[in-house]
Amino acid sequence: MAGASAGKGKREQDGWLGRQNRALRDRGYRVSLDLHEGMVRLRATLPPKPSEPAGSDWKQRRISTGLQYPEQASEAVNQAEKLGADIEKANRTQQPFDWSPWERPSRGARRIPGGSKPVISGVDAVRQMELWWAKQRKRSVSAPTTWDVDYARPLRPLLLIADLQQEDLVHLVSATELGSKTRQRCSRAAATVAKVLGLSTDFQQEIRSLGKGYSPTTDTAPRNLPSDAEVVAVIDLLPSEWQWPVGICAVYGARPHEALLYAEVLDTKLLAISDGKTGSRKSLALPAEWIERWDLMTKRLPAIDLERSHKVVGGEMSRAFRRSKVKFQPYDLRHAWAVRAIYAPKIGASMAAKSMGHSLQVHNSRYQKWFDGSGMEALQADLLNPVA
Repeated sequence: MAGASAGKGKREQDGWLGRQNRALRDRGYRVSLDLHEGMVRLRATLPPKPSEPAGSDWKQRRISTGLQYPEQASEAVNQAEKLGADIEKANRTQQPFDWSPWERPSRGARRIPGGSKPVISGVDAVRQMELWWAKQRKRSVSAPTTWDVDYARPLRPLLLIADLQQEDLVHLVSATELGSKTRQRCSRAAATVAKVLGLSTDFQQEIRSLGKGYSPTTDTAPRNLPSDAEVVAVIDLLPSEWQWPVGICAVYGARPHEALLYAEVLDTKLLAISDGKTGSRKSLALPAEWIERWDLMTKRLPAIDLERSHKVVGGEMSRAFRRSKVKFQPYDLRHAWAVRAIYAPKIGASMAAKSMGHSLQVHNSRYQKWFDGSGMEALQADLLNPVA
């Protein structure tokens, strides 16, 4: 009986490996999985390590994930996809392959929380943090996406570490680009791990300090936004079911997921948004004549699956734009609304921020260049037309 059970287990392992390796290959990842003593390993052709002679040939290597089969099989597949993406990036951009997530950092003197034996692995630390995080927030359809983007991805390199130390958390943040959004995310995620593991508040603050320097205005500074004529030309040609949500983004400055999931035009022609990234609010129409042009009083939605995260649902609008070969992004409609509001004398910055669902501070910092331009134009008009 024991032999039969062992044989069945081996067949299940082989079947799982075969399915996963075919799936990885079909998705273009040059990585495969194998098992060694119950642990999943990654196998791929990789460049020389930093410690090896420069110019050495790429060769096939195995990387231990520290993850057990079958309990952590899905996490191992995620690691394989990440390695495959890193390999593709190195090949495509000709930039040096980043070994830092795939090599164990050098061991220092301190351990978490202290002692002469390994206390906690990176996998266990991330799992503890995920359980803690889930208890801190209201469960929503977007929770899995938030966890993945803000925590799981930044913390992924920790999954390779069998004996987690404080220095590993510092290295995780320090390995990212200074002043970047990625560094800010890594800093917040690593500081949360430190908090969950009971590390000192001084150390938590040290980790948070490493992430300073990022400003949203760096990434979201106004770009070449579509003109009103370009917006009208695009929306006029969209299918009727897409005209409504895209028109909502253009007329009210709504986010794509808000238009698809939570928007309703009221009899007053204000837009009511019942939920979303920043909760409920009402938004102003600008320009109001576009409401009639695209019949926005009559709600129409495309036949898509709305029972998904905000990010995924909002992404459907981006795909619709690509199918229609639109040259700008859905979010540009929101930015264009903000700029339009700056030049509308009756709409102050505070009201515009409230209509868009963010703080006045965020609004002013994000659109500062446009505010400066508007102010200079107004001043120049006054100088050219002085009051007698």
